[in-house]
Amino acid sequence: MIDMEIVLDLTKGGLSKNQVEYVQKKHREYKLMDKKRKIPGHTLFSFNLKTKEIKRASITNEVSIGLNGKPIMKTKTVIEPNCYYEQALNEKNFRKRLKRIGLI
Repeated sequence: MIDMEIVLDLTKGGLSKNQVEYVQKKHREYKLMDKKRKIPGHTLFSFNLKTKEIKRASITNEVSIGLNGKPIMKTKTVIEPNCYYEQALNEKNFRKRLKRIGLI
């Protein structure tokens, strides 16, 4: 209900319908869908849905100091737009999983 009021106020302000759609598309953000633990021996692969490219996902390690003075290590995946991520033993196995899902 609140979103509709904002859109109505924008149209009254002199913006056309196309400009309002552009503003709404511009504010699209990515949100976390799922967290998974790293499986020992597996590699994290990414599949770009537009270019159909398969590659290893890039992972960054972050170190910070906790309240007790000990280091805390976190690993984060660099998320790219329009990519699907999954762990697999090797690239051949990753391709099989993509076929099962229907992305290839």
